[in-house]
Amino acid sequence: MKTRQIQTLTKTVFFLSFLFLGSSVFGQRVFKGSVVDASRNEPIPYATIFLTNTTFGITADEEGKFSMEIPKGNYDVIVRMLGFESLTFALNSAELKPQGYKIMLLPLEDELDLIEVEEERDPAWYRNLEIFKMYFLGSSINAKKSIIQNEKDLRLDDQSQPGILNVKAADVLKIKNPNLGYQLEYVLTDFSFDRRRGYIFYGGNPLFIQDTSAQKGKVKNIEKNREEAYRGSLQHFIRALYRGKVAEEGFEIRRLDRIPKDGGFLDQLNSQVLDEESLMTRGEDGKVTISYDFHLHILYKLEKESSEYAGIMNGKKAINQTSIMKLEVDSLELYENGGYANPFGIMVEGYMAWERVADLLPLDYKEKSDQKP
Repeated sequence: MKTRQIQTLTKTVFFLSFLFLGSSVFGQRVFKGSVVDASRNEPIPYATIFLTNTTFGITADEEGKFSMEIPKGNYDVIVRMLGFESLTFALNSAELKPQGYKIMLLPLEDELDLIEVEEERDPAWYRNLEIFKMYFLGSSINAKKSIIQNEKDLRLDDQSQPGILNVKAADVLKIKNPNLGYQLEYVLTDFSFDRRRGYIFYGGNPLFIQDTSAQKGKVKNIEKNREEAYRGSLQHFIRALYRGKVAEEGFEIRRLDRIPKDGGFLDQLNSQVLDEESLMTRGEDGKVTISYDFHLHILYKLEKESSEYAGIMNGKKAINQTSIMKLEVDSLELYENGGYANPFGIMVEGYMAWERVADLLPLDYKEKSDQKP
């Protein structure tokens, strides 16, 4: 069995720390309740309630009450309101309480909210802002067109830890992504960039809001852009694994062993193409899990790298999209929609890591083969 050695010169690793959860678009359930101030037991009007990484969200009424239909499945629910601590909790649509939920939020005492957002910024803040946008939104065509509409809510800190840029936000980030036809409301939980190691970690909970104002001609372009963003993405790959259609959907996977050498490492790529079923366990209850103890080399054969990626990473003409995926847990449950149970369960490098927030699609995105004519 032949292997090929690859000398790795640089490595940039991204934890995709968004919480992906399983759901189906079929079988609606009603999730209802009220949002109250935990300190005074009074209603909180106009709080936002949403299922993270989906297009399902609602605003409570003036009495703090809400009701929305949600798809069958397991979710993380985010409840937020300016001036209160955001609340996150798990929800199984099969176990919804018919009487509804009383959701209690605590008043926020974080000093981030005490800073005037219109205060003057120094040049270093604007330099750090550009670094944040490059590593958070990305450098793709979609990223270049995306706009963070409330940049001054960002708290950019490169002083607390030398060589590390840490970012927090005083309010939910409002991100306009015209290429994909979404307005994102993104609750940023973490962002850290280690300049010396080239290491980026970020995470948060986005709500995708459809742009319903686009004209017919633009809608076609948006649909095309979404399909391009989906093809070869981590979401696409997880769906292909779940379905047992990795090769059919254009992926080719191989074992990659990372061997320490001279303070760095060599990557040994096995020439044999893997059958995904050697990595999978499919239970009688329908549960699908993946487990392996090496790095997984992923080649997407149906689409080349974008010119932006090729120019940044290779300095030569584009080749097929190539990524590396490693499990951070012994085994991981996968879901039909391209999600997985543990948000920190997967680490990716390469093309899938390069595609960042501006290239994300909601978990309820329907690819062309799933759309009704």
